[in-house]
Amino acid sequence: MSDHLEPEELDKLQSALVEHIEESHSMPLDVAHGFLTAVAAHPEVISLADARRRIMGHLEDIDGIDPLLVKFQDQLMRDLETGDYGPLIMQYPREDGTYLPIPYGWCEGYAEGLGELDDSAQQKAMDDPQSNQLLAIIFAFNLYKESDMFDPPDEDSHRDMVSKLGEAAVGLYRWWLNKEQRTLQ
Repeated sequence: MSDHLEPEELDKLQSALVEHIEESHSMPLDVAHGFLTAVAAHPEVISLADARRRIMGHLEDIDGIDPLLVKFQDQLMRDLETGDYGPLIMQYPREDGTYLPIPYGWCEGYAEGLGELDDSAQQKAMDDPQSNQLLAIIFAFNLYKESDMFDPPDEDSHRDMVSKLGEAAVGLYRWWLNKEQRTLQ
């Protein structure tokens, strides 16, 4: 048994979360990935189990998705630790046969995860030049007009910013861990 989710397992997890999203208030997989990424360095604020419960909302363990979510979370944690991390970004198919990366769900989840931190922790991240620069990459997508989300005015710049999200996430994860270690000393 692989310690990484297979494509069919990812599909099953995504389908279960999205199929019941209205009544359960569960998160789609890209939002969940962003959320878990943001809270990964803060187990004192939200435990891994509580983070999974937030993702599932009021959804019960339908068809064994909880073990898949655990595996998804474990994989994400390994990827952040090793720096071999990439955000789960949905791809929007276009009429010309190309795909546009749409990071808005992942960025929304990341913002929601940061919202779990108290105001002083959030302010520290905003005040530090290193973390602020990394957060700016993630929050840049919040500045899009709704009409630009699927047709960005500068597609090359859009793709370039999307390509930087993984490094920004790893950088922030490490920044938070170093900040916590400095606080404990």
